Amino acid sequence: MRIKTEKRCGCRDENGRKYPRGTCPKLDQRKHGTWNYRFRVPKGLVALVGKTELSSSGYATKKAAEEAAEEAMATVRTGQQHIGALTVGAYLWDWHSRKNALRPTTRSRYEQFIRLHLDPFLGEIPLSGLRAEHIDAALKRAVIAAQERPGRPVGPATARDVLEMLRAALNDAKRQRMIPFNPADGVDLPSHQAPEVEPWEAAEVGRFLDEAAGDRLSAAYELIALHGLRRGEVCGATWAGLDEAAGVLTIRQQITRSGAALGVWPPKTKSGRRKVDLAAVTVGSLGAHRLRQDDERAAIGDGWDNGVLPDEHGAPVQLRELIFTHPSGRHLAPEYLTRQMQRIARRVGLLGTVRVSATTGATTLTLGTCYRPAEGTWTLYRDREPIGEVTVSGATRQGARSLLHLAGPLPVALAVGDEIGEQLLSPKRLHDLRHGSASIMLGGGIDITTVSKILGHSSTSMTGNTYAHLLRSTGQQAAEMIAAAIPRAVRRGHPAGTSSGETGGAVTTNGV
Repeated sequence: MRIKTEKRCGCRDENGRKYPRGTCPKLDQRKHGTWNYRFRVPKGLVALVGKTELSSSGYATKKAAEEAAEEAMATVRTGQQHIGALTVGAYLWDWHSRKNALRPTTRSRYEQFIRLHLDPFLGEIPLSGLRAEHIDAALKRAVIAAQERPGRPVGPATARDVLEMLRAALNDAKRQRMIPFNPADGVDLPSHQAPEVEPWEAAEVGRFLDEAAGDRLSAAYELIALHGLRRGEVCGATWAGLDEAAGVLTIRQQITRSGAALGVWPPKTKSGRRKVDLAAVTVGSLGAHRLRQDDERAAIGDGWDNGVLPDEHGAPVQLRELIFTHPSGRHLAPEYLTRQMQRIARRVGLLGTVRVSATTGATTLTLGTCYRPAEGTWTLYRDREPIGEVTVSGATRQGARSLLHLAGPLPVALAVGDEIGEQLLSPKRLHDLRHGSASIMLGGGIDITTVSKILGHSSTSMTGNTYAHLLRSTGQQAAEMIAAAIPRAVRRGHPAGTSSGETGGAVTTNGV
């Protein structure tokens, strides 16, 4: 890197035009103008620095400009203190290709981390010259770059996941003695607390399952909502794994997605390979589902085929005896279950969706399909938030639409897409049904170890970290239980009494 210095000023000639660079006649004077520097950034560090050239101005002397340039160059050179020519980008892609034990979803996510967030900003830096400040700067630039392109922005949780993946990759490099230390260990990200899981309440889960009862996949939603299965585990469940007499379903495989491709893999962890005890109602639902599937198989005949998917090693696996399939017999993709679940959930409590905007005071309202008898009093919703109430006296069918006759004037203006119904469910993911199962079990007093085993978590600490906020009521119950279990002659009440009307002061007992 060669430093170039130059003296400049902002003087103008007699015509008011600015002198071309370096032509002002006063530049020879010692105190006239200021000095600037510039130098080209090495190609290997352009991605990190973000510029092909660095420059600065405003220095009183040439020496001061040169000293400032040397400091700037020293910062850039930290990325060039290397032994070999292996770059961070080349190492990360090679590391990714050698991680043979990664699950498909993890492999796809790591590939995305490298391609979008690391390679563009660290890729050309020599591996042995990588420092914590480079990683910190790259992650900040990745956040900004994500905001400028379409798609989901990079939040604190994603930045932390990217850093954890990079730390793991660099730990491997350290173990192979490619680098003397792990520079990712010196990166300090802003503190971030994951949002608490807020699944549906038990009554809301019940309303969803009631709405789903007529769907051909209703038993699949019961397995998730009542027994906490993952959607991939449901898609991979087989009749061979079901013991109806014992009420047990053995989880041996799951169908999951890696990028654009589906695969059939063993459960996520060793604890994921488990036997799930089923409620009698779920066994009954699975029995009814088996009869329906038998009819579908008979209609297809010899063409019934669950399909072929690759396993974790890429070898083809012929799928057999899947409990849940398309009517054609083909396996289900996990996202198909999600789309069906959200379609059903949206319909819970829904009368219909507004298809023609209506002004305040209108006495009729045009909806699309009406899912329930229209007469009665209903709540008006916008983005699933209540905005008013109307009473419908009757309805007239108009092709695929329904014209509602209101008993009184419309209290608020409605736009296309607004909804009318009663106790509509808040939007949730299919995975939130699994969270809801855990919430209901913990709220019912089932110990966390049992819940963790049912869910197939790798450890109880994972369960506790995910559902810590759901354990508060359990903690209060434990506190009251231990206080009641210890015999005491004197129990001291709160001086101001309690909410149940007890008076304050000491209460003497007979040692019971």
